[in-house]
Amino acid sequence: MKIYIITQEDMFVIPRNIELLIKSGKVNLCGVATVHTKNSLSSKKDLLIKSFGLKSLMKFGSKYFINKVYDILDLMTNGRLLNKKRSIRALTRKYNIPLERIQNVNNKSFIDYLKTLELDLIVSFSAPSIFKEELLNIPKEGCINLHCSYLPQYSGILPSFWVLYYDEKETGVTVHYMDNKIDNGKILAQQKVEISPSTSWLDLIIKTKRIGGELMIDVLSNLESYVSQIKRNEVNHDFYHSWPTPKQFKELGKKRKLA
Repeated sequence: MKIYIITQEDMFVIPRNIELLIKSGKVNLCGVATVHTKNSLSSKKDLLIKSFGLKSLMKFGSKYFINKVYDILDLMTNGRLLNKKRSIRALTRKYNIPLERIQNVNNKSFIDYLKTLELDLIVSFSAPSIFKEELLNIPKEGCINLHCSYLPQYSGILPSFWVLYYDEKETGVTVHYMDNKIDNGKILAQQKVEISPSTSWLDLIIKTKRIGGELMIDVLSNLESYVSQIKRNEVNHDFYHSWPTPKQFKELGKKRKLA
């Protein structure tokens, strides 16, 4: 199965998920694109700096900084320093997989490039973009997305934040077909995820992305079986969530750790 991955920059989990997918031997990964838009987590650094308390900011920043330093050193040594890659760039370099850095997934030149690959499937690991019809129609088997909540609950941006903000005791992960609406499309697979009282926001991001990545691999490895059991995804976009405000970040920080 020839697939293409569209995602966003991440130094915690997504490189690991992509590598597990490669090592599964179930797919032929033709390329990866990282999307950089106003809704990408990497574009919200100023918001996070304003919103985090000093303690949480230092914890989050130190984890990110350590991964970044390791990644730079690994690239400087031509990939010989680390077996476990910390960035998508380092991972694609290790496996000699083409990497694109794009701002608009629906850009004509990007669409034309994908058409030349004769793809079976496009996989979105939480890509921060709406796929339009031309993009959705490129792969033979369609496009599927990993969303880190138990849809139809908590559609939209940063579901890991909102489930904590509203004091949920559990969340989940969902692999679903994509259409031209946000977090819409029929559901292929879901798994519930427990939230413990000590779980921080960063903990939950990492946990749901890890579990979701493993679920995505299982779906791709047994796609026909999952397709036979797909179910409706009745997303109510009145309950769509966007980016939290600095005030909401601070309110959550009073109830539990952010990092």
